[in-house]
Amino acid sequence: MQALRQFSIPINGLKNGVHNFEFHIGKTFFSEFVESPLNDGNLISSLLLEKKSDHITLDFFTKGFINTECDRCTALIDLPIESEFDFIVKYSESPREEGEIIYILPDTHVFNVASLIYEQIILSIPIIKVFNCQDEVPKPCNEEVLSILTEETENSTNPIGDVLKNLKFDKNN
Repeated sequence: MQALRQFSIPINGLKNGVHNFEFHIGKTFFSEFVESPLNDGNLISSLLLEKKSDHITLDFFTKGFINTECDRCTALIDLPIESEFDFIVKYSESPREEGEIIYILPDTHVFNVASLIYEQIILSIPIIKVFNCQDEVPKPCNEEVLSILTEETENSTNPIGDVLKNLKFDKNN
């Protein structure tokens, strides 16, 4: 958990007003989360924190690349990720989370935002992870896998499609 210490914000010592923070996210960050689907990345998360007497607003903007496997060819790629998210932190005698509202004890000295950033990075990963490698030189693609996929596509027939091609329609009805 030492690697996540840099994500701790001393909210007790902050004056009311707007404060900016910037966090660099890489391999050591992802290694702190057990069973993380990500192992590496290069991202920057900017936090605009506004402290008021009764609550704190957290506005995050995270941008960069995660290192993951391409769903098309299985090659390791640097997939671009970008996300924005907001949270409100309120003071309460019972700490809890309700959607985008986080309740903390009034005497909380430090608030760690690492898990918030991690969750939003995970949620911003597209369902299908493919990289537009058309402009890349050299292409990061696994050509062996792509050739197998191309070969299977060329040699396969679709029996349903073949039946549909032979249907004749009466244009008068």
